Amino acid sequence: MRHFAVLAAALALTLAGATGARAGAWCAWYDPYTYNCGFTSFQQCLDTVLGSGGYCARNVQDAGPAAPPPKPVRKRHRPH
Repeated sequence: MRHFAVLAAALALTLAGATGARAGAWCAWYDPYTYNCGFTSFQQCLDTVLGSGGYCARNVQDAGPAAPPPKPVRKRHRPH
């Protein structure tokens, strides 16, 4: 029974972490099928691939920061 409680707690922590995970702005590519998109800066990515033969590229899946809402358009009242 104790093992079940430990497994349930581990599963809950894993699911909680997975739902909040977000890919970074930069990806380290090692070959066409091996990559890691968990980098927030280009330098962080570059430090990781240094010496491994990989390269860094922008994450095309990253939406980036949300755009600010458009400013409201105010119509001027023109007297006739």
